[in-house]
Amino acid sequence: MPGKKAGNLNKTTIAELANDKAAVYKILNTKGENVYTGAVARGKVQEQIAKHMRGGEEAIPGAKSVKLTQKATVAEARKSATRIIKRDDPKYNK
Repeated sequence: MPGKKAGNLNKTTIAELANDKAAVYKILNTKGENVYTGAVARGKVQEQIAKHMRGGEEAIPGAKSVKLTQKATVAEARKSATRIIKRDDPKYNK
């Protein structure tokens, strides 16, 4: 059964996120605006996104939800993240 690819930024949702492939993810605020974009390797998705929750070591202020897009490789995820960052100019990707 595939994991979730979107949801609120909380422990329950993060535990259910797809973790079997590399991914690019967007952290969204309450208005649905992309405030942070990142790329992550297979098997590290849940761990990395948990760092962005309130109280996490890389917490994103105002983070409300996460959107995840799986990719075949981490290189592909990084390339996609770079395009998204250039397009959206997320506040915390500075």
